Amino acid sequence: AALACLLFLFGVSISSAQYVPKPPRFSWDTIPVFFHSSNSSGPFTDAAIQFLAKYPMVTIEKFQGPCGHSKSVSPACHQEALIVNELKRIKAVNPNVSTIFYYNSVLDFAQYDLHKTMLENPDLMLKNENGSTVEMGCPSPTGKCDVFDFSNTITRQLFLEECYNQTKTGYVDGCFLDRAVDGTPTDPTLDPNNPGDKYNLGKAKAIAYTKGHIQVMTDLQKAIGNGPIVANHAYGPPHDNLLPGDVTFSMIEGFGANNASIQQLLWASANGRGVQAHYRDCQSISVNAVAAFLVGAGHNAFFGCGPWSSAWESPIEQSWQSFYDYPLGEPLGPATLVDNVYVRHFSKNVTATFNINSNSGNIAGWAPIGPPPPPPPPPSPPLPSPTKSCVNLYWGGDSNYDLNNTTKQSSWEDCCQACVENTKCAVWTYFEDSKACHQHSSIKGKNTNGPNILSGLPARLI
Repeated sequence: AALACLLFLFGVSISSAQYVPKPPRFSWDTIPVFFHSSNSSGPFTDAAIQFLAKYPMVTIEKFQGPCGHSKSVSPACHQEALIVNELKRIKAVNPNVSTIFYYNSVLDFAQYDLHKTMLENPDLMLKNENGSTVEMGCPSPTGKCDVFDFSNTITRQLFLEECYNQTKTGYVDGCFLDRAVDGTPTDPTLDPNNPGDKYNLGKAKAIAYTKGHIQVMTDLQKAIGNGPIVANHAYGPPHDNLLPGDVTFSMIEGFGANNASIQQLLWASANGRGVQAHYRDCQSISVNAVAAFLVGAGHNAFFGCGPWSSAWESPIEQSWQSFYDYPLGEPLGPATLVDNVYVRHFSKNVTATFNINSNSGNIAGWAPIGPPPPPPPPPSPPLPSPTKSCVNLYWGGDSNYDLNNTTKQSSWEDCCQACVENTKCAVWTYFEDSKACHQHSSIKGKNTNGPNILSGLPARLI
């Protein structure tokens, strides 16, 4: 009865709110980008919020604030409020940002208020054939979370309202649903006619759970209209059973410079689905990954990078890459694939290419992407003139085959002479800075460390 009353109250909240969730702004003027992360140390600074408001699409993760990583994590953390408060601050700077609330479509994370309702109504938790609560591994102090039982109509309604009511605050446009098609109790497929059952649900329960999981996601998309429901890894057929129109967005978690990532972009586009292509490490982005994105990206495809959680309390400029501001323009058509190379042209004289054999790409018309290459080493100074006893001089040293009789010599000529006088010495190396003279029994250890190291052969070996 208490839960029924709660759902009734949710319904009153839903019908009275006026805010209409918005999809993200999309443009090919520059590469479309998004942000997905959280600040585990607390609220973002005002400067960081100003920075986040540059993105057309922002998701705040479950680790916002220190509670998500705390050993005392519980519904008292009020994770919903921590996330929505940051999205509210972003909206205050730029109302056009499409703001996304994170929660998990499988795991009932303990830091959410939703978990309190689940604890008070354990029948909403998924049970196996023996009646035991199913627990799955999750990033929590206990390492385990209970699971929403989507075969239960009330669970589906409660889960839907968790997102729906956030949108009615006026600060949230949509929700990110983690584990939408994988990492579920009925893996390895989202096929309701052939579900997995590694948690001993029984076939009928596994089928009902899988159908309910699909239904709650599609019902949620209908409930919020054009607001984005981002279903993780849900690119649509042939990858999974979320059909065109079921949800509006997906995420490629772990996007990379490879043909698999390009195919995931193409699947999403073919199914009319926007996509967030997430590259994990902002500091290691290469032109190869960006070229892969550009050849496969369709309408509403966004590129982003960064960890799920970090101490972002200070301005987070490192997440905004310099190439985010490079001109791009509308694509002049889909990419063509000839001799294992994708080629795609854009209206602002930009051409992206990607070789699916070598996983290498290029973007003509853009400045280089990634850290600048190291400067070339300075040219070696001219070699000194050889002497009668010391020939075949070269810059660099020799390693191995050391005769273990290092001495100090005032000049390279003296070092060479010491080698000449030792019948076991085949090559000498002189360190000009330290005046150290090394003798070696073989030239096979030759290497090239630096212009201040000079080596040569005694003339008797020539």
